Amino acid sequence: MKHPLLDKLSKQLKSFMHELHFDIPRQLEHARSLGDLSENAEYEMTKDRQLFVESRIKQLEDLIKRLQSMDISNLPKNKAGYGSRVVVEDLETGDRKQYLIVFPGEEPPFKQQNDILVTLASPVAMALAGKSEGDVVTVRLPKGTFEWEITELITFHDIVNVSEQVS
Repeated sequence: MKHPLLDKLSKQLKSFMHELHFDIPRQLEHARSLGDLSENAEYEMTKDRQLFVESRIKQLEDLIKRLQSMDISNLPKNKAGYGSRVVVEDLETGDRKQYLIVFPGEEPPFKQQNDILVTLASPVAMALAGKSEGDVVTVRLPKGTFEWEITELITFHDIVNVSEQVS
């Protein structure tokens, strides 16, 4: 099963590649035609944009490669993992937070306003991975150790099914 983000990411990559190979060179040529480059703000802004676009292309290529190699049919349907939305309650304070587990650089289309994106290698995602609703997890963060109860779990499969029905 193909990851639903692949088409969107491929379009973004194509757009950035076009900008890098066509738009930016044109803008740089125009900026050069204005004369002295040492005090040319347009040239500097275009060079900064070029660095950003090159960096974003690299991120997108890496993310696309990861998503293409992933067999999403193997993702757990009842435990937290990649693509899961996990609501936790701090057992000491009662505070609730909602996490969405993603790859680095990923901005999923099904992100909700109150989702806190956490990458797979983060301490939060590692503590939540493989856990189910009702489980208590211990999370060690730089600001301390926390005990959270998973009060709600929506796996990738459920999120994608809901997103497809809404679209």
